Amino acid sequence: MSEEKRLKSVPENWSHRLVLSAVPKDGEPFEENFSLSADAPIDYWAQLYKLIKPLDVDVEASRVNGRLLVQIKIATEAETLCSRCLEPARVAINGELRYLYSLRPDEHTDEENEYGQDGEAGLILLDSWEDEIDLSGPIWEVLITSLPSRALCSENCRGLCPQCGANLNKVTCGCKTDDADPRFDVLRSAMKNERND
Repeated sequence: MSEEKRLKSVPENWSHRLVLSAVPKDGEPFEENFSLSADAPIDYWAQLYKLIKPLDVDVEASRVNGRLLVQIKIATEAETLCSRCLEPARVAINGELRYLYSLRPDEHTDEENEYGQDGEAGLILLDSWEDEIDLSGPIWEVLITSLPSRALCSENCRGLCPQCGANLNKVTCGCKTDDADPRFDVLRSAMKNERND
């Protein structure tokens, strides 16, 4: 049986370019909104995230002192496994990052100009002949950095029984509940012996 397709990098159908001539030279922002879809679950840190809504992307670009500041915001909803009970869980995903591009071919990246004034956007040099920027990589980066490391099907999820594996949201098992961590048995035994001496 073949393994299900999983996305570990930018999907092939994500092709969106920002045309530099569309960004006004007077500093006014250029804005655009569009949606993207993923045809397979995203595999990130051994966790699968299936987009159940299109990825809504908002791009705002403006020229500042020979540089181009591009702000990318994303919003979507995904399904993954609950960290406690392993049942499907829906999570809202929202993210935002800024990218700073140099439009000056003679600019060099050094300690002084590597970051913008806010210190968040790394400077990316564009070749002088480039008239558009491929945004698929940055959009993927915003999405990946916005994925939660863990998700819950509900705030009150009771998880799985550590002894029999039953889903405690659905059944009540008869397992003995011992909250003591067995890794501390040696310490508990030493403390008990000390009290008896």
